[in-house]
Amino acid sequence: MNEPVTPVTTTEVANLLTQLRTLSPRQPGDLAARAAALAAKADLLTRIADQHARDWPCPHAEQARQVAHDAHVVAAHARAVAEHARTDPEDNLP
Repeated sequence: MNEPVTPVTTTEVANLLTQLRTLSPRQPGDLAARAAALAAKADLLTRIADQHARDWPCPHAEQARQVAHDAHVVAAHARAVAEHARTDPEDNLP
């Protein structure tokens, strides 16, 4: 049986957008904070995809899940880069 999906709220989306805005490319920012923001984005995309698949089935549900999956891959890579930078700050990463 499918677990209930907690609907994404507008407040959650607004909070994520605020978080992402503080990490704009023009501001160097913290790699760990960027990785955390990307992970939060991936989680919201997953919940949105799951909610749409359950509440509004359509042929695009699998595409939404693929976008969410790809966002998780990007977030995992960002976490790895942040961890590498934390443990080996002498190494110059692009």
